[in-house]
Amino acid sequence: MTTADVQWDAGFEELLTSVLPRSKGSGPLDPALDLKKAGLDSMATIELLVRLEDTYEVEFPENTLTGATFATPAALWTVLHAQRTAANA
Repeated sequence: MTTADVQWDAGFEELLTSVLPRSKGSGPLDPALDLKKAGLDSMATIELLVRLEDTYEVEFPENTLTGATFATPAALWTVLHAQRTAANA
């Protein structure tokens, strides 16, 4: 899946922008946005993880809790989407 192919739901984007201080009011999220540069620090990552798990009723396996997963919106959505698919299988 390329960043051009990424299509997440509005709830995902809203959740993500709510924890990114540098993305507010900047328009739609770029799938390739560097989340660290956008303000995703360790505390915001934990908050985001908990909110994603609660909202989407999934659990991120320990092996997905990496810097790569939280590097870009596209990477995070790919992992979240895989967990949602697995949960519904």
